[in-house]
Order: sequence, then C-alpha cells, then structure tokens
Amino acid sequence: MTVVLLPNHIELYPDRDGLPSVAVTFDLTPSQVEAVLHGLRTVREARYALSQISTDDAIALREFTALIDVLADLSGRQGVGRVQMTVARLGVLRTALAEFASGEHLEREGDALQRPIILEVLDAVEEIHVRAVRAALDGALTPNP
Repeated sequence: MTVVLLPNHIELYPDRDGLPSVAVTFDLTPSQVEAVLHGLRTVREARYALSQISTDDAIALREFTALIDVLADLSGRQGVGRVQMTVARLGVLRTALAEFASGEHLEREGDALQRPIILEVLDAVEEIHVRAVRAALDGALTPNP
C-alpha cells in the first residue's frame, strides 16, 4: 500500500468566548472526494436505515449529513478540493471511514473499487486527527513529522 499524505494545516485560534479552538484544513483529489463520499453514504445507509432512531442518533445523522454535504459540494470539480472542519467533524470522518474499511456493512456496488482509496485517506486522516486533538488539548501545535 502506498502512503498518502494529505496536504493539511491545523490552526489554533480563540473562539468568540476566548477559548482555544482548532480548525483543520486539508486537500483531497477528485478521486479521493468521490471515494470518501461513497464510503460516507454507505455507512450512513447502514447505520441509520432503521425504522426508529433515538434523539442522539438523529443528532449524529444530522452531523453526518452535514459532512456529506461539504464533500458533495466538491464532487465533480476539477483539481484539488480544500476541506475545512473542526476536530470533532474530523473525528466523525475518521470513524466513518474506519467503519467502511472494516467492511461490516453489506457489500455494495463500487465498494471494492473505492476501498483502497479510502484506506489511504483513512491513514492520513487518522494522523491529522491525532495532531489536531493534541493541539486542542495542549493549546499548542506540534510540527508535521
């Protein structure tokens, strides 16, 4: 497997209340955007295709759908797409990609084609997420390895 590095930037800044906040910005190629969208949509269907969901699940579904919407805006564009999100939303992305990669859902058309790309993106997102969480907890940034 090839190691994929996602160009990224982690910014530590004060929010409206003066508390430290962290924004994560990273770039995805068009093929990465399509693969990640496929994985997120598949996980959303597998996770939330229930006759009843709890209030917590409804809130999680809303956040999940917002993440899909952000990436759907980049879908079909030429060139690299730049994504900015909070550490929490990056965690949602990381968890969803890991869930897709584990293959615990019914295999769908296109899954096998997108899985290698998703695994590469997942490795990079996990590394970025660790650094972003560390920045949020420590209140300081660590340089890229």
